[in-house]
Amino acid sequence: MKKQILSIAACIGISAAAVAQDAPTSKNGYVVLPEAGDYAIQMDATPLLDYALNAVNIMNNTGQTAQHPGYVSGWNQVLVGKYFMSETMAIRGKLAINTMSTTTKNYGDDPSSPSAVGNGTAENVLLSTNRTGMSQITIGGGVEFRRGHNRLQGFYGGEVLIGFGGSSAKNTYEDVLAWDQTAQDSGIVAIGDSRILSQKSGTAITFGLRGFAGVEYFILPKISIGAEFGWGFGVVTNPRGKTETEFWDFETSTATTATNFTEETEGNNGGSSMGFSVDDGASALLGGSAAITATFHF
Repeated sequence: MKKQILSIAACIGISAAAVAQDAPTSKNGYVVLPEAGDYAIQMDATPLLDYALNAVNIMNNTGQTAQHPGYVSGWNQVLVGKYFMSETMAIRGKLAINTMSTTTKNYGDDPSSPSAVGNGTAENVLLSTNRTGMSQITIGGGVEFRRGHNRLQGFYGGEVLIGFGGSSAKNTYEDVLAWDQTAQDSGIVAIGDSRILSQKSGTAITFGLRGFAGVEYFILPKISIGAEFGWGFGVVTNPRGKTETEFWDFETSTATTATNFTEETEGNNGGSSMGFSVDDGASALLGGSAAITATFHF
C-alpha cells in the first residue's frame, strides 16, 4: 500500500514538474506567458517599430518608417482589450470612439460697399463660417483560443463587430451676405441663386463577422509583438442623407417677386454593400483586417 502511495505521489510530482517546464519563465523567475485572470491591452505596433528603426539617432527622425500593408488602414484607431479565462482561452473586445470637428471662418471685402470691393479700400469683414464634423463608433467582442511552444504562441478565433458613423457640414452666412431685396439691388444676389446651408450624411451602420488567426512572440515577460490576419463578412448601410439649401428665387409659379426661402432634400444615392474579404470596405469601422501588434498583459 505504501509503495502504491509513493508511486502516485511520484507521478504527481513528475506531472507538476512537466507543467512547470511548459510555462517558461525569465532568468529572474517571472512568468513569460499570460495566465488565467490576466488582462491585456493590444495596440498598433507601428509607432514602437518606428522608434526602434530610429534608435540609432534618437534626437532626429532618420526617415525609416515601419509600414503596414495597404489593406490594414484604420486598425490603429481601435483599442483591443482581452481577459484570459485560462492560459489557452481569452475573451476580447474592441472599442473605438473617434470624433472630429473643424471650424473655418471666411473673410473678405464687405459686399455692401460695392464701389470699394476689389480696390483694397473695402473693410475686410467676416463673411461666413463653415463647420464640419464626423463621428465614428465601433464596438465588438469575440473569443480567442491559443496554443504554442515556449515564447512563440499562435492564436485563432472569431468576433462580432458593429459600427456607427456619420458626418455633417453647416454654413453660416453673416448679415453682410443676407439675401434680401437690398442684396439683389446691390448685385450681391441674383434671381435663381442658391447656396447650401447644411448637409447631413445620416448614420451609416456596419455589421461584421470576422475570423482571425495570428502569432505572438513574447520578447519580455507579459509583453509580445505579433501579427494578426482576419477574413470575414461585412454589411454596410449607406443612408441617403439630407441637404438644406437656401434660394433667392420665385417660390411659386405665380409669384411676381423673388424671395428668400429654404428647402430640405434627400440625397440621390443610398443603399448597402456586403461581401467576404480581407478588406470589405468597412475596415475603417471594423478596425481593419490585419495588423502588426504590441500586447501588454497585467
